[in-house]
Amino acid sequence: MSWSLNEIESLARKAARGAGLSWGLAEEAGKATRWLTAAGLPGPEALADLLTRNDGADYDMLCPVEAREAHWSAKGGTLCPLVAGAALCDRAEALAAGDNMTLGQTASPMLLLPYLAAAAQLAGRGLRVSWGELTVTLAGDMHLQPANANALHAPLADSVRIECTGTRLPDAPSPAKGRGQMPPDVQQRLNAFAQRTYAPATEASRLAGAGAGLTDND
Repeated sequence: MSWSLNEIESLARKAARGAGLSWGLAEEAGKATRWLTAAGLPGPEALADLLTRNDGADYDMLCPVEAREAHWSAKGGTLCPLVAGAALCDRAEALAAGDNMTLGQTASPMLLLPYLAAAAQLAGRGLRVSWGELTVTLAGDMHLQPANANALHAPLADSVRIECTGTRLPDAPSPAKGRGQMPPDVQQRLNAFAQRTYAPATEASRLAGAGAGLTDND
């Protein structure tokens, strides 16, 4: 089913909030999902898989901790790319200066790409990220080596390496694709998380809602 990018971002934001992320991180998760979709990648699927994986987890256990210099890991063993990605944006200048980073075991590493693209734009320098046999270069546009998008869909990476390419970035807009696809089952999964943000109905809210309630308008 075809969705506008605004619709995808809105649902992703609500789903991330319903899954337990702060509103700030949920906002960024929505933007990240939009970016991936605009780039022709399955952003909603990746987010739904991650939220399902982390459902019920304490996010303090998924946050990056500097185990040793320039090496992040999570207390719980597996980093959340939404939390780690936001933290990496804060290190944009350091990455551009050549302070390369290694992340320990990371879930859904594809979700790091929008954050690293933003960090590259902030710093004005290209970044290279790799896990397994895949390398992605973010230098105004996105290049995959090998050029196999399926390799991006790994549910887990043992480690992720991030380094500066040294290339100065041209001014480049975000991916311009205006609509994206979201399978019905993915929509249902994200909706289930999003519904957690809604307050349960009470008798007072039902009477104050649409319709006549107990008022006889005849």
